[in-house]
Amino acid sequence: MVEELIQEGEYQQALSMLNDMNDENTRYLRLVCWVGLGEYQHAKQEGLYAKANAKETYYDVVSMYVTTLKELGDYDEAIDILIEELSMPYIPYQYEMLFNTAYDQVLLEKQEAHWEVESKNQIFSIEEIEQILKNKECNDDLLYMALDQLQQLNIRLIIPTIRDYLSHPKRHYFAKSLLMEIMIEQQVDEYFEVEKFGKVYDFNPSYMPLVLQQDQYNGIIKYLENGLEDENPTLFQQCVEYLEYYLYSVYPQEIYEDEYHIMAATIHYYVATLQSISIDFEDLEIIYYCDKSEIEENILALKQIECD
Repeated sequence: MVEELIQEGEYQQALSMLNDMNDENTRYLRLVCWVGLGEYQHAKQEGLYAKANAKETYYDVVSMYVTTLKELGDYDEAIDILIEELSMPYIPYQYEMLFNTAYDQVLLEKQEAHWEVESKNQIFSIEEIEQILKNKECNDDLLYMALDQLQQLNIRLIIPTIRDYLSHPKRHYFAKSLLMEIMIEQQVDEYFEVEKFGKVYDFNPSYMPLVLQQDQYNGIIKYLENGLEDENPTLFQQCVEYLEYYLYSVYPQEIYEDEYHIMAATIHYYVATLQSISIDFEDLEIIYYCDKSEIEENILALKQIECD
């Protein structure tokens, strides 16, 4: 009967029937009713007791209590609760997914709420950024906001999390490169394993250049300049932009000097194709002094990135 009233939105009537304060399910349903009525201060008081005494309803209570805190703007308290729950060695899968999603939402709302009154560098704590990196699935906007802020913090505080992120085959390749660049800028002198596209690389930030400070960047651009800049400046610029994207994608993979001309030809062909520009392989072979088979082999590597 009470559940039916709640489903119909008759929260006040349902509350009048929920009187057994020693029953944890009653406490949970009262919490649901207060949230449904938009009475979030009442919901917070109800939720405090319900959370402290819940057993079978524990995860449902936590979920509803976090919603209450979010609505009240108590973002830090909500974040602390979610971090604590997500750090537990066991949590039912459906709630893990729910809490991960809620964590992203709370951080985004916190960011929006404080954007006008706080500097960009004060929005997320190092612990919040660490939790973002630990999440199996994360909102991309949130991830890159966190990485942007991490440049201003001491990345050494979360090295174990960074290490796991870089070696995990399911973490985003572009974000991995940004993390590596932050460690380079902060002169971290430790060895890491970096997994990208099925390959594992040894990486020590103290010995590595930033992505676009590699010799291969300027080396490939020179070939593109010779082949494109005068003939089609717009396509040349698009090729440079794609080259930057590609290098960030595969970093720290090395491209050797004797491969620069092949990579330039590949990017020329690939970007032109994306723009529906007809390109003759024979022309590319002449311009870049390479074989069609070499270009086609590299094109497969580019497509792997697009599909990942």
